[in-house]
This record gives sequence, C-alpha cells and structure tokens, in this order.
Amino acid sequence: MTRTQPPSTSTPAPTAAANGLPRAPALPPPRRRRRPALLALAVAMVVLGALGAAYLATALGQTSPVIAVAREVPWGQQITAADLVEARVSADPALQPIPYAERNQVVGMVAGTTLTPGSLLTREALTDQPLPPPGQQLVGVGVSAVQLPATPLRPGDDVLLVPVAGGGDAGESAASGTPRTVEATVVQAGSPGTDGLRVVDVLVDAADGPDVAARAAAGLIAIVVVAGE
Repeated sequence: MTRTQPPSTSTPAPTAAANGLPRAPALPPPRRRRRPALLALAVAMVVLGALGAAYLATALGQTSPVIAVAREVPWGQQITAADLVEARVSADPALQPIPYAERNQVVGMVAGTTLTPGSLLTREALTDQPLPPPGQQLVGVGVSAVQLPATPLRPGDDVLLVPVAGGGDAGESAASGTPRTVEATVVQAGSPGTDGLRVVDVLVDAADGPDVAARAAAGLIAIVVVAGE
C-alpha cells in the first residue's frame, strides 16, 4: 500500500545570523523626494545675487567729472583757473559738487569760505559778491609783532581793532574826538616786511573806515582776536 505524503509548502527558513539569531530582513533604501519648488527658489536666489553684484559693480564703476580745489583759496579771494582741478566721483545723493563742465563759470567768483586743497567745490562755498561788500570798507592795518597775537590770523577771523597810545590827534573819531575800539573781519594777513610790520587787510563798517585808516597809518592800532559765534 502506497503512502501518499501531502505536498510540502516550502517556506524559506529565516537566515541565521552568525550568532544563531535570525537576521532582520533588508529594507529597500528610502526614495528621495524631489521638491521642484525649493529647487526653483534656490536657482532664483542665485540669479538675483548675480544680478545684484553686477549692478553694484556697474554703479561703482560709473563716475562723473567734478570740480575739486587744487590749492587753498582764502575766504574773500577771487578764484582763478589754477585753483581748480578735475576729480571723478561716483554718483551720491549726499554730494552735490559742481560739474567740471561749469569750470569757466566758477573762475572769477569769490570764495565764500576758505577752500582747502582736495575738497570738492560746491555752490554754497562760492559767492559773486566782491570785496568789500556794500556798507563796508577794506582797510590795510600795519602792525608790529607786539600789536597782534602770535597765532596766525585766518581769513574770516573776527577781531577788534584797539587804539593804542600815541602822539598827536591822528585817527581820533570825528564825532567824539576819542578813538574807540572797532569790530572788524580779517580778509588776509600778509608776511612781515623789511620794516618788521605785517599788513592785515580787514573789513570794517564804512563809517569806521577813515578813522581806522588814519590810526593804522600812524601805527596806533593793535589787533585782538575774539571768539567766533
């Protein structure tokens, strides 16, 4: 009598590990999810950065010719062509220098403040009003070393012209017969001459001009510098 055996269902036996324990089934590697939106954003940021760098480089490279000061021009002095030089600067809303194309219009104008070498020339630093202005007179005062401070006088300094003792009646005020202190503004201080006197050009009120000139000719004026505003 033949014995029939039921068909065997073969089930793979778990793979034994080296230590006799069953080995965990191998998992497939996770699939990387692509995010097109993030990729597009990264590309856009790179493009914008490149465009910004190119614009900045172009803006910095664009300069325009403007007028700069070649040498010091004291306040009140007329500007000459030798006082000006061309400079190239980048456009900046905070700076308003005069274009170099207007150089011929600047020559002949008067410095409204002392212009320093290397500075850019602006319209606020210029005036078309020659010296002396209306209502004032320009007087040269000759003084010795003991009649003015040792500190150099600068154009625009406010000073007092103080009468000093001397013989005669030269320079006495026509109205009171007594010399008085006069307020003045320094325009220019010259170098000492062979006689040891230094001539200082000052602006005074027109009413004081004749008296100051008379006392200055007699050497009866001392110069005192006062504090500015």
